[in-house]
Amino acid sequence: MVNEKSTASYKKLLDDGVISRRQAQVLKVLKLELGQATNRMIAKKLDWDINRVTGRVSELREKGLVTHAGDYYDASTERTVNLWKCK
Repeated sequence: MVNEKSTASYKKLLDDGVISRRQAQVLKVLKLELGQATNRMIAKKLDWDINRVTGRVSELREKGLVTHAGDYYDASTERTVNLWKCK
C-alpha cells in the first residue's frame, strides 16, 4: 500500500522545483516500494537503463535525500555494490 503522505511530500518537492520528475520517480520506488536497493534493482523496477539511475541517485545524495545503506553482493555482476535508502 502506498503511503499517501510520502507521495504528497514527493509531489511537493517536485512542484517546488527541489527535485526533477525522474528524481521523484527514483525516490518513490526506493522509499515506497523497495525500501533499500542497489542502482541495478532500481533500474529493473523502473525498467530504465542503469546509467539513467546512477545519475539520479548521485543527485539525490547531493541533496541529502538518499544515503548509503550498506554494501550488497550482486551475484549477476559478481561485485559488491552500494545499497541505497531514503533518509
